[in-house]
Amino acid sequence: MTPLMLLAILVIVPIVLAMVLKVNAAVLFMSLCVGQILVQYVSNDTISLVTSASARTSSLSESTIQLGLLLLPVVLTAIFMLHSVHGTKSIINLLPAIGFGFLTALFVEPLLSPGFQKTLQHSSIWHQILQAQTLIVGAGAFVALLFLWFQDRGLGSKRRSHSSKSHKL
Repeated sequence: MTPLMLLAILVIVPIVLAMVLKVNAAVLFMSLCVGQILVQYVSNDTISLVTSASARTSSLSESTIQLGLLLLPVVLTAIFMLHSVHGTKSIINLLPAIGFGFLTALFVEPLLSPGFQKTLQHSSIWHQILQAQTLIVGAGAFVALLFLWFQDRGLGSKRRSHSSKSHKL
């Protein structure tokens, strides 16, 4: 597999999935961060548990289990929030989706097989992404938080109906 194809899978596929499934990419970004925390703090115990549970599961590699822990919150978020972005918000959703795509690549790369890691390391684009990782994480987190802070919670109509009822009493 060429480095460009691998990068396209790691970066563009998450962006496209967020847009096609119409899932709030800011929440996907945060779910990926939760997955990274699971990899960091839970993976060793999970690996021990899985490998001791059955002889068949001992063939699962550590990186496969870690990838599962990383992506499980994202997959569950995508399922529960399917079609949660509507109208013009779906276009604006592209900004956090881009951050989500690049963050996915940054978090998945260390968990790939050594062959795939070498493929990426031979790419000048990957080196540019690595040099921009502080910007990717910082700007992605800021944009995701902005989107979460300013999203419409659907409370406006409830407030109006509640306040209009209280005036009638």
